[in-house]
Amino acid sequence: MKAILFDLFGTLVPNLPMETWEQSSDCIAAALDVECDLYRRLWSARFKDRMIGTIPDGDDQFDGLLEEAGVDTPLVKRRDAARIHRKLLKDVLIPKPGACETLDQLSDQGVKLALVTDCSTAAPELLDESPLGRYFQTRSISAFLGVRKPDALMYTHCLESLGIPAGECMYVGDGNSEELIGARECGLTTVWVDNGLQQHWHERFAPDGDHTIHSLEELLPLMDTLDSRTAR
Repeated sequence: MKAILFDLFGTLVPNLPMETWEQSSDCIAAALDVECDLYRRLWSARFKDRMIGTIPDGDDQFDGLLEEAGVDTPLVKRRDAARIHRKLLKDVLIPKPGACETLDQLSDQGVKLALVTDCSTAAPELLDESPLGRYFQTRSISAFLGVRKPDALMYTHCLESLGIPAGECMYVGDGNSEELIGARECGLTTVWVDNGLQQHWHERFAPDGDHTIHSLEELLPLMDTLDSRTAR
């Protein structure tokens, strides 16, 4: 394999525990003066719009939600809520154990690395502040491309930038967003990262890869096996 396209959430960084998301949501709701259950419902309803960049992160990201909730929250409180949301994103972007070591080994072997992630507009900037930010030759960011996985553009954008055919590339992901299905349809070899009980989110979850690993450390031995088969 000449290149690997990686998913981010649940693959290179752990899945966000539900209780952590709920605690952050409650803090944001309190800052906005919105009842917690109503906030969660209205925020969740805007998930797709945030992922494709229609609702960018920032002080104004809550405006439509507040209008629908019938709440007139002062700008200073909306800024406080935006800071809480940004801190959650930053706290999420902590690499899994072994993630950076695996990426270092792949880079040392000359494997090109790309990122394919459904995320909001602030995540790439925060990723650059994390240990993971330095690894990727190219990125497909849903909020900037205006589509999300499994749309083919999420994969072809990286493939075209790398200049490597899909048949010589691998896609590694935790199976959310039907990402493995989309990658396979584009011609990539797919690897499902089985998080077991740590798979806290099941958003269009389709854990159907050509191969399965349970930790990123298993990726290099898998690649060696696949390369040896190809060489025969």
